[in-house]
Amino acid sequence: MQRGDQQGNNIANRDLAPLPSTNYNTVLSQTPLPVTKTQANPLAAAFGVNATTPPSADPQTTMQRADEINTIQRMFGDTQTSAVMIMGAPGTGKSTLAALIYRRLQMAKNTGLSAPKHLVWLTIGTYSTLPDIIANILAGVGVPDNGLFLLKPEQQVSALLRTLRRPSENALIVLDQFELLLHPETNQGVAGRGVLPLFLDMLQTDLGMSRILLTGYHSPYDESKITNPRVRSYLVTRISLPEGVALLQQRGVHGTPEEVSFVWQRCAGHVYALVLCSALIRLSGMLLNHLLNSPDYRPLWSGDVTANLIIAIHYFLNPTQNAIVHALSLFHEPVPKAGIFMTIIGDSIESQQQQGKMDAIVAFDHELNLLTQTGIIQNIASSDDQPAYTLHPLLRQYTTEHFMEDISQQGQAGNVPPWPDKNKPSSQSAATEEQRQSALMAGHVQVASYYEHLIKKQCPPRAQRTGLYDVAPIITTLRHLCLGHRWQYACDLLFYEGLHDSMVQWGAWNTLIGLYTAMLPPFGTLKPQDEGMIASHVGTLYGRIGEQQQSKVYFDQAVALQRRIGDQHGEAITLTNQGELLRIRGELKQARQNFETCLSLLSQHPDLQLVSVVYHNLGLISQHERDYGNAYSYYIEALKIAAKLHHQHYTGMVLTNLGMLLYEQRQHQQALAVLFAALQIRQSLKDPTTSLLERFLVAVEQKMGSEKYNQLCLEALEIQPQVLSQFVENDGKA
Repeated sequence: MQRGDQQGNNIANRDLAPLPSTNYNTVLSQTPLPVTKTQANPLAAAFGVNATTPPSADPQTTMQRADEINTIQRMFGDTQTSAVMIMGAPGTGKSTLAALIYRRLQMAKNTGLSAPKHLVWLTIGTYSTLPDIIANILAGVGVPDNGLFLLKPEQQVSALLRTLRRPSENALIVLDQFELLLHPETNQGVAGRGVLPLFLDMLQTDLGMSRILLTGYHSPYDESKITNPRVRSYLVTRISLPEGVALLQQRGVHGTPEEVSFVWQRCAGHVYALVLCSALIRLSGMLLNHLLNSPDYRPLWSGDVTANLIIAIHYFLNPTQNAIVHALSLFHEPVPKAGIFMTIIGDSIESQQQQGKMDAIVAFDHELNLLTQTGIIQNIASSDDQPAYTLHPLLRQYTTEHFMEDISQQGQAGNVPPWPDKNKPSSQSAATEEQRQSALMAGHVQVASYYEHLIKKQCPPRAQRTGLYDVAPIITTLRHLCLGHRWQYACDLLFYEGLHDSMVQWGAWNTLIGLYTAMLPPFGTLKPQDEGMIASHVGTLYGRIGEQQQSKVYFDQAVALQRRIGDQHGEAITLTNQGELLRIRGELKQARQNFETCLSLLSQHPDLQLVSVVYHNLGLISQHERDYGNAYSYYIEALKIAAKLHHQHYTGMVLTNLGMLLYEQRQHQQALAVLFAALQIRQSLKDPTTSLLERFLVAVEQKMGSEKYNQLCLEALEIQPQVLSQFVENDGKA
């Protein structure tokens, strides 16, 4: 894998070939780019988050909580406040309150009243990374940055801060379920999620007129250590009695005022418990009086009432409803009904329709709508405005912890839900737990089949993919394959689809680290050669994001494994990747040693592409040492091999560094002739790092003056064929 032109060309793909460039080192100017930027996919901003629209806040079923909204808006009005965090236990209505605030400001904006110019809603998901979040915020406020992922974390945060501070461009950013960034649900989800402390520090600074609203379980700050905190907390515990009574009545709960008040009291004003109670009444057909006073349901109201209500809900689900809830519990993200249906049936809705099996589809639609109406399933608008469905985290957690346990009416001997026995600690046998894990694994494989089905329908051909949005179904397929313990298949699919190549080009290093580490021990197992290769790649990626200790751990792991199995070619790639990182850090002696060892290994296992990469790196070292003669020779050798292999992307990269070398030697005409050729190649390939070369050329023009620069350009273009003929084919193709 490689970071970029001045950072060499690290390698770690399935065919043991070099990976693409992603960034420059310090040679290129940071002058702002005036050249027309490549247009980003307008939907790309939706990648990496679960939703970009708030949940429904329908006044018919949702209390509007005006007092709490006013309180938080007053907090935002304080000039010393940059962010407000709505805190509370799961199910207390944090997301709903945030949605109500968002909707009020949206309505004010639409009617010409005072409101932020930009309103951005992001629901964070299990696999969201900090770069994902920053990219979505920038896109939401109208300044998408195609090169964001290629910047260092501190540069990404700085770009966000500058954007939020823009005069007359104030924004309200809502980050819902922020706790998922602090405490990932999955073990492998913690890998590569970005440098969160930088973002948290930014929240404690002046954001100008912009504000950020977060929801989570608790504050990520130790407030006793902050002198002048700019992040304020708002605790949500319960809704008031009048609000609770109104909520139950809105959801169709009928009873005397005393009975309805008793429900609020027994649920302790917990919003989600009240919603579950109304759903239970509708599913069971029971009268409220019976639910409150029957001895059979007395255990419902003792202990953890919310958990007991979830048990009762499961008890009254019919087989189709039960299948829908279990299928949805496997998804970490909102999913359209087609995904739920295919996970249950193993076939698409379209295929079932073609076979004339309409009864199953009609029954599925009916039960899905009913579960949505009762609030058991939540309906969220997706990025394409199609309805998508998800479960509340509490319901999802219980369902996965008791996956495929039959606690329905049909599966129980008694006539009441199987209430937990407080005097008998719940414990599952090893066999039962193994069965549960096997069922979960099989379920995730079914989910992976659905997303693999989407790959053919939604993903453009590899040559037409321009960003993560274009490969989103592939990434989700890989995650569920790993959760289904199909690690080797996931590895094979990742390389078959070229994600190891494209995700590095796009700078999606954090996301790629998460995919890779899910396949490696202790989470997964692969063939030894694949394990060594991926460990090498992870070492490179961690080095790119500045986590040098983690980088060394994975490099050492890769080299040890590759030497043990005699994979000299793989070892050569690992040494090249590590050598590049050493060179970037200025450890040139060790870097050169790595590259020379690599060439020795390659003498036994020839690989022209890897040799070209090593020559390129040695050229960079020589240029840094001002050994221009050797640097030029190395670049020419690297370029000739790249041209022979018809590797356009790599040719553009080496040409860029060769042009820089010539410019450094004051051979300005030849330098621009080479740089213009590099620019043309990289623009044609839509290389996201092209902007850095463009910035350098702009800096040259500013330094020389436009008239002198334009004359130099004409002279460079005139001699360009002669210059390029030294190291490319006659037709100019690489």
